[in-house]
Amino acid sequence: HEAETPALSETEVDLLEALLKIKESCPYALAQLRDLVVDMPAISTAVEGFSRRLNALDAKGVDVSSLAFETSYGRSSMEYYDGFVFGFYAQNGLSAIASGGRYDALTKQLGKGVTMPAVGGVIRPDLVVALRGAA
Repeated sequence: HEAETPALSETEVDLLEALLKIKESCPYALAQLRDLVVDMPAISTAVEGFSRRLNALDAKGVDVSSLAFETSYGRSSMEYYDGFVFGFYAQNGLSAIASGGRYDALTKQLGKGVTMPAVGGVIRPDLVVALRGAA
């Protein structure tokens, strides 16, 4: 059935490439995503969800301007995630101390067609211990 699907237009390819190139601090990334919503209305729900997350973090005192955001993050190493993915890095940025994300589609496959909201993650205790020793 994929062979019957029409190829993406040059405009669609350009939009997808622009989307996947976003790598900024959260406020700038949000602005770029909102610009893309004009031509990609299908991402509007996700963009507004991202905006709500940033507002919630800001309300808790987190400096969202210091948080990095990358649209392609996790898309080549965490393929089973199908929604928001995250990673927390030390300032040296070498390895993720914690990472995870949403995987609602996986629950549908494992749950015989029943979908349920799901989120998972991992904290790497060896890196936490190493960072505590470095402080």
